[in-house]
Amino acid sequence: MGSTESRAAYALQALHRGFHVFPVEPYEKTPHTLYPGQPYTLRWSEAATSDLGRVVEYWARWPSANIGIACKASGLLVVDCDMPKREYQLADTRYAELHDRFGPLVDGTDVFRHICELLGKDWGETTDTYRVCTGSMGCHYYYSWPVEIRATQAPEPSQASIVKGIVDIRSGGGERGGYVLGNGSATTKGPYWAENDRPVRVAPPWLVALCRADVEPFKAAPAVPFRRPGRTGNLSGLVATVESASQGNRNQALLWAARSACADGTPMENAIEELSAAYTAVHGDGGARQAEQTIRSAYRLQGRKA
Repeated sequence: MGSTESRAAYALQALHRGFHVFPVEPYEKTPHTLYPGQPYTLRWSEAATSDLGRVVEYWARWPSANIGIACKASGLLVVDCDMPKREYQLADTRYAELHDRFGPLVDGTDVFRHICELLGKDWGETTDTYRVCTGSMGCHYYYSWPVEIRATQAPEPSQASIVKGIVDIRSGGGERGGYVLGNGSATTKGPYWAENDRPVRVAPPWLVALCRADVEPFKAAPAVPFRRPGRTGNLSGLVATVESASQGNRNQALLWAARSACADGTPMENAIEELSAAYTAVHGDGGARQAEQTIRSAYRLQGRKA
């Protein structure tokens, strides 16, 4: 995945999605240097292109280059959900309560999901969009700017973080906007790979408003403390844990069960199959997508802890 031999193919895939791309240093996040041994790099905002000929030329010259995606030129709003860099990273934010629910390590996807819940939005619908898992096991959620914003050239929001270092925004703020590494890239922390092949969803109005800091302050709903189960044995015991979880405690139980499965060496796809079925059975319609997201988040967290 993301081998240097296939980087050109991944760049062309991004081009096919309508993204403007440019070459990035292999295993880095910085624009590609122009000449070996010299510090001069591409002016990435000018180099970014959707022209097939230029893209072929770039990766013919630098076949091992990572794929940079220019968000402003591509009309993208990317929500960058990262892994926690330290314990209790949310302690001084409005989301500190999540540590009571999930423990000392809370990743960006958990915070993003929590924001959806607070605003009364459907998590499955919100995340039904193109997603890329990052080298550090975070996740990029891709959205496109609403037509009316692009058509009227209305000012796009700054790239101020929703929660700095945990839920960041890459979009069209400022003169150049921001960029992300695309599917098929790789850093020293690992490869970037697409979690799905879905279309890029139009950013919902509440997300646009949140990025613009236009939303009214909202209060967190009372958290239901997670009651950690006793010994569960194998995967079937973890399934029973999810099935027996009380209302208001099911998502926390699923997260805990998935982290336990990861710690036990259970392949993630097996956990998704077994635990998602258990969660959906007690959660009702529409639970499968949320279950899969929670399990993937749990494996990212547990992998970070390991």
